[in-house]
Parts: sequence; C-alpha cells; structure tokens
Amino acid sequence: MAIPLKKRRITLIGAGNVATNLGAALKNKGHIIHQVFSRSHQSAMILGHTFNCDYTTKLSDLSDKTDLIIVAVHDDSITSILENLKIKDKLIVHTSGTTPLSVFQENKFKQYGIFYPLQTFSKHDIESLLPIPISLEASNKKVENELIEIASSISKKVFLLDSEKRKALHVAAVFANNFSNYMFHISQQILEDENISFELIKPLIKRTVEKLDSSTPAESQTGPASRNDQKIISNHLEFLKGKKEFQQVYALLSESITKSRK
Repeated sequence: MAIPLKKRRITLIGAGNVATNLGAALKNKGHIIHQVFSRSHQSAMILGHTFNCDYTTKLSDLSDKTDLIIVAVHDDSITSILENLKIKDKLIVHTSGTTPLSVFQENKFKQYGIFYPLQTFSKHDIESLLPIPISLEASNKKVENELIEIASSISKKVFLLDSEKRKALHVAAVFANNFSNYMFHISQQILEDENISFELIKPLIKRTVEKLDSSTPAESQTGPASRNDQKIISNHLEFLKGKKEFQQVYALLSESITKSRK
C-alpha cells in the first residue's frame, strides 16, 4: 500500500521563472504554497494571486509557519537573501547549479540543501517537471530523505550530486543550452541582414537535436571545420569581415572543432 504524500507548507523566495514553475508543480501535487517573497511588488503580487497565498516584499515579514523555504533567485542575490533571512531553523534550499551548499552553513542555518532542476524555464509557459532531472544535495541524511520525497513527488528523475559535480553539470548545461541558443541568435542575425527568413534553418536545428537520440555529438559533427576545409572557412571568414564579433566566434569554434577531430 502506497504511503500518502506528506503535504508541505512551502515558502517561495523569488517570483521568476524557476519559482513559478517549481511552485506550480508542487501545488499541483498537493503541497501548499504558503507565502511568496519578491523584491518586486508586482512580481510578488502576481505569483501570490496565482498560488492564492500571502505575498510580501520584506524578508522580515516572512512567516516561520512553513515546512520548506525555496530560494529561487539569481546566484548573485543568494548570499544577501540568506544573510538577511531571520528564519534559521526551518528546512531551506536554493535552486542554483553553481552556488555551493556551504553558503547555508556560513549563514548559520540548521537544516538545508540544494534543489536544482535542470531545465530552462519560462514563467509564461508552465511545464510538467515529471521528465525534468532534479539534483539534490543535503546537510545530512534526514534532510536528504526529506528532499528526495519532495522532489520525487514532482519528477521521475531525482538524483544526488555534490556541489562540484553539480557545478560541472551547470557548466555543461551552459554550453548545451545558453551557448547553443546564442548560436541560433547569430544565425538569425546573419539571415535577417540578408533578408532571409530564419524559418529556413529551423528544420536543420531540429534535426541536429534529434540526432542526439541515436548518435553522440562527436559522431554527428559535420561541416567545414570537421573536414578541415580551410578554403571554405577562409571564404566564410571573409563574408563575416563586417561582423567582427561573429567572425571571431566563427574562427574560434572552427579551430576548436578542427583540433577535436585530430
């Protein structure tokens, strides 16, 4: 007989993409979003209304009648939030891929962990977290078990990673997601400058991603740099001479790809 899920009262610190999607997933599984904090009154109000809960723009107004505090803010704001948060005895986590677990110990928290969902979120496009990996790290075994139970209620892919391995995962994610998306931006700019629709290149982008299901990235690598076709590379660099930044990116990546094939 399945053990009923323990419903937690959850406080969200942050009202952006991660907080919105995590809050929605947790609420849908029966957890109670107890309170929302954001420095922006409008953001706090919108998410508070979304989850039908109290909201505030003052850390000092946060209630201690909560089971879990989720700090879902930019990395450069985490330390400031923790330094000014007076509630030290409740279970608290942050959602960062890079900020280490030690940030909680430095700020005298008693039970803490990391709850890192590996996905690019949008608060305007809420998605199911069931297929999304969530990596956890905890201050002790009891907290670890608690976080596993909570994470498993919203995701089928829950695993443990220490701070260094999670950082490696985050760096890899920046290459795979943020940098690749910027490559799409460069492609779009080049096409638009020539009055060519970006729609023409979308099937190529989709096929490139689809091939990851059957081949490794190294096996799928093609193009002039992969063949070390210096004539084509030089021709492309000449085409980009009026776009110095894009030219530099093209040259650097081409050199890296060519070296990787040796």
